[in-house]
Amino acid sequence: MNDSLQLDQEAPGGIFEIHAGHARSYQGLTVFPLISEPRTGLPYDLLLDAIDAGSLTIREIGSGTVPNLFAHNVGSTDVLILDGEQLIGARQNRITNRSILLEAGVKTEIPVSCMEQGRWHFTSEEFAPAPKARHAPTNVRRHAKFAEMEVAMATGRGRRDSASMAQGQVWSSISELSDRLGGRSATGAMDDVYDRRDTDVESWLTHFPAEPGQVGVLAFLGSRPLAIDALGCSELWARVHQRFLAGYVMDALAWQGNGSAGSSAAVPEEQAAERFLAAVGGARRIESDTVGSGEYRVLAGSVVGGELVTETPGGPRLVHLSAFPEQVDGRDSRPVRRPEVSPLAPPSSRRST
Repeated sequence: MNDSLQLDQEAPGGIFEIHAGHARSYQGLTVFPLISEPRTGLPYDLLLDAIDAGSLTIREIGSGTVPNLFAHNVGSTDVLILDGEQLIGARQNRITNRSILLEAGVKTEIPVSCMEQGRWHFTSEEFAPAPKARHAPTNVRRHAKFAEMEVAMATGRGRRDSASMAQGQVWSSISELSDRLGGRSATGAMDDVYDRRDTDVESWLTHFPAEPGQVGVLAFLGSRPLAIDALGCSELWARVHQRFLAGYVMDALAWQGNGSAGSSAAVPEEQAAERFLAAVGGARRIESDTVGSGEYRVLAGSVVGGELVTETPGGPRLVHLSAFPEQVDGRDSRPVRRPEVSPLAPPSSRRST
């Protein structure tokens, strides 16, 4: 494939070219590895490593608020939290809504979405990463990105309304995914669904190994784009490759559960990958309020996503880019307005409908 994606196009010397390599396919899931020219590593700890080392704690804010948590980096190294990471424990499981660089020694309030609708009581004081640190499925991450896009463009009360509607869509996507993958848990936890399909996920991952120089992936289900994820260096990607791929695999398993795979398991044409790369490269970039360090931009247009960039002595560097198609199967997947219910309230205070 000759097409490439240029990131941070306005920064002199900061252009980061990504090329899609040879695709691998298995039962309707196609993954194009994204390859970049060699670049120096980025000096960050990852969330899993920082929590294991005791240098990062993530807790509820006070008695708990659904869309935000406190993250405290007590270590001497910045910590990278990637969007879509599952956080297990405290009052209810969450996922991170965006990628964040937590500076050393700083406590930061981070935006999250709930991944466990039916629980609002403590099972632990602090959050832990999900087992095997698997990322949330892309459909769940997409709705969290819609929240960011609409909040970035809204003002006043519209910001809270947009976040509330997107949280409802996150729950709906988890419920739909659970039904397709073998039933819901008692509390609607996404992590329980992963547990039930662990053997399948492990088997699928063997078909998509990381490649030398790989910094990300462009994934398709059948002939439609699923997502793109790219990091700023291959060393970081090698450590998270299987975590992201697990989320894509869950989408593929749910797709099979919906009876879709048999009719459209063909590998997408290279032109489809090129079109999606072009859509991501040409997406509107909206500067968003910074959480942690770096510059964060929300992507809008025919795709929805986010892009975290940081300054280095050599110029601007991409930290993480994630993007998803705005429409799925021709349907607009923006949050549906249901103002009579506030998903941002704890379960005990939500009105029944």
